[in-house]
Amino acid sequence: MIPAPDTALSGWLGRLNALDPTRIELGLDRVRPVAQALGILTPSARVLTVAGTNGKGSTVALAEAVALAGGLRVASYTSPHILRFNERVRVNGREAGDDDIVAGLEAVEAARGDTPLTYFEFITLAALWHFSRLELDVWILEIGLGGRLDVVNVIDPDVAVITSIGLDHQDWLGHDRDAIAREKAGILRPGRPVVVGEPDPPPALRTLLDEHDGAVVRAGSEALRWNDEAAGPWGVHLATRNYADLPEPGIGGACSRRNAATAIAALDLLLGDLPPAAVARGVSDARIVGRLQRIGDHPPVIVDTAHNPQAAGVLARSLMRLSDDADGVWHCVLSMLADKDVAATVRAFERAWSEPSRIRWYFADSPGPRGLSAQQLAERADRGGDCLADVPRALDRARDEAGLHGRVVCFGSFLTVESALRHLHE
Repeated sequence: MIPAPDTALSGWLGRLNALDPTRIELGLDRVRPVAQALGILTPSARVLTVAGTNGKGSTVALAEAVALAGGLRVASYTSPHILRFNERVRVNGREAGDDDIVAGLEAVEAARGDTPLTYFEFITLAALWHFSRLELDVWILEIGLGGRLDVVNVIDPDVAVITSIGLDHQDWLGHDRDAIAREKAGILRPGRPVVVGEPDPPPALRTLLDEHDGAVVRAGSEALRWNDEAAGPWGVHLATRNYADLPEPGIGGACSRRNAATAIAALDLLLGDLPPAAVARGVSDARIVGRLQRIGDHPPVIVDTAHNPQAAGVLARSLMRLSDDADGVWHCVLSMLADKDVAATVRAFERAWSEPSRIRWYFADSPGPRGLSAQQLAERADRGGDCLADVPRALDRARDEAGLHGRVVCFGSFLTVESALRHLHE
């Protein structure tokens, strides 16, 4: 059973949710004075900030695991969570306790005065305050939305990372990759390094990187290469050193080596020469909930948080690698939010298969003010399939029809994965 949250923390989160957790108010002008009052603007630890459309969470988890394997004291901040709020705030590989999070929330409440804060600003400042009270070597921070105006960007990173540039959150970040790239690049700082894991940067990002006066490490350049084809041990090749004979990343998927190489390059810049044994152990040990995660057998069930075209394409390619039957059918449970491009996400997923008949769709209602009904989802996808009232029912239908030896994948949002995990694990 998944434990019930502590009443003190749940009370705080209930009050913050009443502010409307879906409300977004980008900008640092309100947040910076509160951060100053909290004393968090100049961490004693080294700071790695990770932005990007997809791959952020995996890159953070890989960097965290490698740093921990090297004996460092590490904090990481990610969003959103899937099962427990505490997943967002980790210290030395463990979720922060309820009391520590509540202490941070109380500190923010005392520091903000009459400054209004959004849900995300409140919880992010609380996490950073908690980190600031500890003796740590490294903070690894995931940007929530965009980069330039995200509250995480109130902290100056020593090394910035941009994992990928895809189409998502267009209402906030812009309607093409150039506009989105400009927002992501807002985490760069003058004179400080940036690692770019995106193999195909849009023109706007290439221009910004050419103009940047700090070190720029680009995927595919002599400063960041890795072998991505052959099975078995692989290596990351940087400008000054190589990390060879690496195991497959513990976080699987078609982009797993790219994310691992990006994390290694960033840590190499942040900390210097990394112990090879620690790199290998960290790459192997890294885990993250909800990314190509197998949660059931007979039939096997894979869940993934993919919720935009770029992520759906990666998921499909990853599933192809897992398939031992080139002609088999995947029973696909999909539940997405209303502000996502459903049609483009479905098309990107289907491109991995030459035959559309290899995919059977099961559409499920998504809850809340941003949700879509299964029927609306099917209409936007312009695909035939079963329409069910929620993810558990869609998942049960898909598993029944797949049979003991079929294959099921469930994706579309973090809420979709949460519903699937709770249904099969409780």
